[in-house]
Amino acid sequence: MAFHDIAGNGRAKTILRLALGRNRVPNSLLFCGPRGVGKRRTARMLAQALNCLNSKDDACGACGPCRAIETVDKKDKRGNFPDVQEIEIAPDKTVVTIEQMQELRRLAYLKPMAGRRRVFIVDQAESMSDDAANSLLKVLEEPPFHTQIVLLSDNPALILPTIKSRCQVLTFLPVSDEEVERALRDNGVDAEKARIIALVCHGNMEKALGLDWEDIQTERRESWELFQSLAGGGDPAALVRRFAFSRRGAVKAELERTIELLSTFGRDAALLGEKGDPRFLINPDYETGLRSFAESLGPGRALVFVGLLSGAAASLDRNGHIGALTTSLSAQWLRAAAAR
Repeated sequence: MAFHDIAGNGRAKTILRLALGRNRVPNSLLFCGPRGVGKRRTARMLAQALNCLNSKDDACGACGPCRAIETVDKKDKRGNFPDVQEIEIAPDKTVVTIEQMQELRRLAYLKPMAGRRRVFIVDQAESMSDDAANSLLKVLEEPPFHTQIVLLSDNPALILPTIKSRCQVLTFLPVSDEEVERALRDNGVDAEKARIIALVCHGNMEKALGLDWEDIQTERRESWELFQSLAGGGDPAALVRRFAFSRRGAVKAELERTIELLSTFGRDAALLGEKGDPRFLINPDYETGLRSFAESLGPGRALVFVGLLSGAAASLDRNGHIGALTTSLSAQWLRAAAAR
């Protein structure tokens, strides 16, 4: 695998390859951008390129270090290459802890055991506790020449300015639908399925590659039924009953996906209400039902629905309470519907 095997974000990859070719990769990097757009895969590719035996500005994918780094154990994040380590929030924690950063600091000053560079990839860097961030700061201020630290963040605004100022920042953008679709087809996914998955995933390459088609169809069907209940006024409390009393954790991810799918149906209804080209539908296989809703809702009301869902998604990202969020969303939609 090489940089060109990672879909999207050509600018970030070009910058890294130029820096590798000149042997001037900054010791501290911050990869920021939405979840699932390739930050972690690019960081792993950088780790391979820094330790590759056959290439200067990329990873050959064939030498011993490249093969070992590409295989990362999900349990300890060390893979089969001792000089590359991934650090993330432990299952029983809510933050990246000071103990994790103290261990990073201890290892950072040791010479590489098997390769040219030690590479530490810190996921969800915005979740570092203040003590952890201050501990890491000491390494960033005087980085060992043989150590590379790559911070990954979906929300860099939450990272301490003292940390951010000591890193070279690379911004990652959502992968285009065309690139997601092409990557899926290269992985053997049927063309029509690849198109629908790409449209549903909104540039999240990681999600697109990890989704199962049958699971997608089940989720879409359930979300369509929920959309009919909410937008059609048949059962506006359906969302409340489904999620209000659920436990957080995995349910949060399910609610996020449901809100996203509901939004796609709302956008499609608005498109058809405005007599838009059906080729741009996110859910082309639901066109018949969507046309019925487009006539009853009208484009304006459909967009109000999408706006309420966007607000709900933002609240969820800010750790909003699931029960309160679903109840509020249903109540707001009822008021919006009554005002029309």
